[in-house]
Amino acid sequence: MPLALDLAEPGAPAEAVAATAAGLGPVGLLVCSAGAIRLAAVHETEERHWERQLRVNLTVPFLLAREVLPGMRERGFGWVVNIGSGVGSEVVPGSGGYGVSKHAVHRLTELIHEENRDLGIRAVTVAPGWVSTRLAARPADLGVPEEEVLDAADIADTVAWLLDRPARMSVGPLVRVEPSASRAAAGDAMTRHLTRSRAGSAGPDTKETP
Repeated sequence: MPLALDLAEPGAPAEAVAATAAGLGPVGLLVCSAGAIRLAAVHETEERHWERQLRVNLTVPFLLAREVLPGMRERGFGWVVNIGSGVGSEVVPGSGGYGVSKHAVHRLTELIHEENRDLGIRAVTVAPGWVSTRLAARPADLGVPEEEVLDAADIADTVAWLLDRPARMSVGPLVRVEPSASRAAAGDAMTRHLTRSRAGSAGPDTKETP
């Protein structure tokens, strides 16, 4: 049941949850995977870019979780899955508001996990390394074979595996999923991508997923 809305707009997270519950029933699973990225050093980061990344990457998952958790707590069951980033667990120069917001969403997930684990609710962050999406650098641009980089299906499979664990098992709340090849490491790839963009006079790089 697709809903066409911008979750960064005021009231949109509540609208999304209400519409989903009305059409499909109570929400038992929340997966937050939308993201915005603007690669830049801290001193180069514009306030509006900082605010946008914090809004999309951190505040929206918080607002969505706040909407679904009361019902999950009442029913004694639920899952909150946030798609973080390996960059959120590292200090990558140039990652700017993206790295900060992803680090913060890891802690948000930990809080949700600890506050609700005895009520039948599990929260986990899946933190991918380099995934071939519109949000990331193209492997060919950095001399890395496409087959060495993760794809969206790898992350979806990881989420499905987590959801299939028995209720007695806790995995996470942070799960790193990385390419096995060292040259496809996310932090190094992001640094090389930013260096390449600057060399090409492209300036700070900006992308968003819908």
